[in-house]
Amino acid sequence: MKIKIRILACLMFVAPICANAHHSFRVHYIPEGQAMVTGTLTSARIRSPHSFLTVDVEGENGEIVTWDIETHAVPMIERMGLNQEDFIIGETITVAGMPSRVEGKTLILGLDFTMPNGNSYSWRPNTLVPEGGLSEAIAVAGTTGLDRFKGIWGYETDPNPHINADSPLPLNQAGLDARTAFNPLDTSALRCIPPHLPSLLYVPYLYEIKVMGEELNLQHEYFEILRTVRLDGQPSEVESTGVYGTAVARVEDNTIVIESTGFPDLAAGLASDFDQNGVGTDIPSSHQKKFTERYTVSDDGLHLTAEYTIEDPGFLTEPYSSSTVWRRLADETELVPFVCDAAIAAQSTSQGGAQGGE
Repeated sequence: MKIKIRILACLMFVAPICANAHHSFRVHYIPEGQAMVTGTLTSARIRSPHSFLTVDVEGENGEIVTWDIETHAVPMIERMGLNQEDFIIGETITVAGMPSRVEGKTLILGLDFTMPNGNSYSWRPNTLVPEGGLSEAIAVAGTTGLDRFKGIWGYETDPNPHINADSPLPLNQAGLDARTAFNPLDTSALRCIPPHLPSLLYVPYLYEIKVMGEELNLQHEYFEILRTVRLDGQPSEVESTGVYGTAVARVEDNTIVIESTGFPDLAAGLASDFDQNGVGTDIPSSHQKKFTERYTVSDDGLHLTAEYTIEDPGFLTEPYSSSTVWRRLADETELVPFVCDAAIAAQSTSQGGAQGGE
């Protein structure tokens, strides 16, 4: 069985295709490249935050070469229509995706799979939306107040650029120095530490909002993070570890406002390497960080906008504001359990072994 590797400018593999939120794939892989292997599946670990396969491929001279395939977390795999049982050890599989940045490394970021039964499965931006797509038929007419916020929300397209570029954050010298010192092979992500705010608002996973009396539950599918805040203006520690600070929330007209303080110093508290503020590096935050979220729902009830402002004199010269948008999903949409496997997390950060990005 032949190995096919092609490096080319191909729109099929531009940055929006490489969505996931554990590390920036561009650090370890070439988005503009295309690699394809066909061989015998020898192992399959469908896990979170990433999954890994090994495929034995027959080389030009008949020798067997083992290829490692890194691919997406359990929720993404399931939305492609696959699960652990579909990866049959000993059967032939074809995998296409991005090649490693390390020349000669037998490693692919797998995006397209042809399974032993001949069926093909691909990850594309619309895979972020579960089967059935976005619901345009949800009755929102006449719905008022907090009920408009209830439901499941998701991205139609990946909001993250996955490129190495200047951060839009107004970084002071400490922030610039921290970005320069970033080591993509030694991050909090490899220790199963979930992203912070605002990075959590950019992960391409689902987001459920529930209103329960005076409480607002913000359930993030990624890492199964549940933030609970009171809506009566009383301070509340938003989750059990205290990592996400103490929040004071209120309702202003048709807007939910959440102001959070009391954060610990965090290695990726202002940005993660995968998001539009980190664009290739984690950026830390200090205990002076203040984070304000403002949530609104569009008139037709189908769009949720989260505007946010970050303040942190420890790493920023001034406050920074931006926003992100979700669309409402069908009521029957379910969040998929996400359990971070520490061994897999370490492998998915170090596997690429890249010596820096572009």
